[in-house]
Amino acid sequence: MSRVLDFRDLRERILAGEEEDDLEPVEETSFQKEAQEGTTLIPLCLSAGVFSAIAVDAYQTAQGKVSMFGESTKRIALIVGGVLPLGFALGRLNRGLNAQDENKRYERLLDEADTKIEELEEEAQEAEEEAEEEKQAESTSNGYQIDYLSENDSSHHVPSLGFGLSAFGQEGVIFRPPEQASLW
Repeated sequence: MSRVLDFRDLRERILAGEEEDDLEPVEETSFQKEAQEGTTLIPLCLSAGVFSAIAVDAYQTAQGKVSMFGESTKRIALIVGGVLPLGFALGRLNRGLNAQDENKRYERLLDEADTKIEELEEEAQEAEEEAEEEKQAESTSNGYQIDYLSENDSSHHVPSLGFGLSAFGQEGVIFRPPEQASLW
């Protein structure tokens, strides 16, 4: 019995696999969006219908049958019913495609500006945090300790060898902040 194929299980696995593929969204192109608008689609269909009717009439005339339209009616129908609506529809398509391209460029520009603003805000926040950390470090540090490699601390304290040159690490006069009492 182990060799018998269970068709119900196989069918359920196939249907489950098909359902996963159906979830993929299909994005419309900008041409499809513009061509599906009613004010563009109606003139396109009208001009296609007029061109088709004139083509069928020309074919029937070539076969020797009687024409449905007269020559003057055919010209008027061709111009009014075919060319003018086609021009209107193509103009709307062109303007719509240009507007969508401009909209995409504008959205991209806004996205770039937003990312730049976010970066600048992050930098400003980091600078504020660093300034706050420096203030906190200055307030908690002991004023008596001097960092000889720091220019701010060593500028008040310039020991010399007697020749007007500063000597590294030598302290000519003991430095204490005025608010601090004597250590001895």
